[in-house]
Amino acid sequence: MLIEFLYQQTDTYLFYSRLFSTAVAALLSFTLAMLLFQPYIRFLQKYNVSSELEQSTQARQPVMPAGILFLLIISFTCLITARFNSYVISALIIYVFFSIIGAIDDIAKVVNKRRLARGSITKEEYQYKADGISASLRLILYLIISLAVAILAYKYIPNINGHITVPFLSVARKFPYMPVLLFIPFMTLAIAIMANGVNFTDGFDTLSTVPLITCSIFVGIISYISSNSVWSKYLLIPYIQGVEEVLPLTGAVIGTLLAFLWFNSPPSSIIMGDSGSVGLGGLIGILFIFIKAGFYLPILGFIFVLEFLSTFLQIGYFKLTKKRLFKMAPIHHHFQILMRAKGYYGTEANIKAKITWRFHIISALFLIIGTILFLKIR
Repeated sequence: MLIEFLYQQTDTYLFYSRLFSTAVAALLSFTLAMLLFQPYIRFLQKYNVSSELEQSTQARQPVMPAGILFLLIISFTCLITARFNSYVISALIIYVFFSIIGAIDDIAKVVNKRRLARGSITKEEYQYKADGISASLRLILYLIISLAVAILAYKYIPNINGHITVPFLSVARKFPYMPVLLFIPFMTLAIAIMANGVNFTDGFDTLSTVPLITCSIFVGIISYISSNSVWSKYLLIPYIQGVEEVLPLTGAVIGTLLAFLWFNSPPSSIIMGDSGSVGLGGLIGILFIFIKAGFYLPILGFIFVLEFLSTFLQIGYFKLTKKRLFKMAPIHHHFQILMRAKGYYGTEANIKAKITWRFHIISALFLIIGTILFLKIR
């Protein structure tokens, strides 16, 4: 908004450019995060605000959720750099509400951990009561909020109209259409599944961060190209007027997450927490819907979908057979247990690092594959 005001006052085209505002958003959010994370960590350390039983390997470094700070930095950066339209507003609504749901869980974990330290509850009771909102209620809230935003987006955003893109299919030949009774549930599930998927992935330091960055890069690239009628016609992809306004939002997410990596790299002094993972997962889900790339989520968000499916299948299989399909879910713990049992890589820290970096490499590869599929292989 500030950059738009500067453009109106000075008539300088630089302030109108979405690439410029996106670069400003990325640098501003990175700078703010680098400046704020350190005092934020010291503040939480002072009051022992830790949401996890396991502590960092460094002494006096409790692990604490960063999601609330994410929300403040990204929202402030958008106020400076973004031009608010229906796309940006809808995305921020999802992000804010999902972050609040995650924050309730983070706060409940802190409270119950203190009760455990006082002896008011046992460790087993802590594990049972750690979440402020039960898994079933949390899922219901995800679906309700996602459904409400999906209905409003379908009603008030012209380009959210049931048309979708499918891998290997050119919109010049056939632009698939989903009727509203299918499209609204599709939007709802895409947002809710991504929120859960990112939350499940956020188990090891940096594990969910790099896939979030690669998904944000993809959204930025496609939203910029799709908003240009000439480029979209040439590349045989949908022309989506106004979607370029989400570019500064993706820049703010990327900048914040890069700064987060600075402090979350092992041994971490801060974690993403439910407030960060759930909020950013829901945000990525709706942004993919906006660029008509919902069917590309299993490609770009492969890690998140894999983590979600492994948990979903594990629960369902156990209820049916009383046996486990995986050693442990989400699936990164399955690999962790296998490597530990076979004596691979020595220490637990090495095992986690190996799994994390392999997941990061997969995310980068799927960014390349998904981008090529979307733009060229049609």
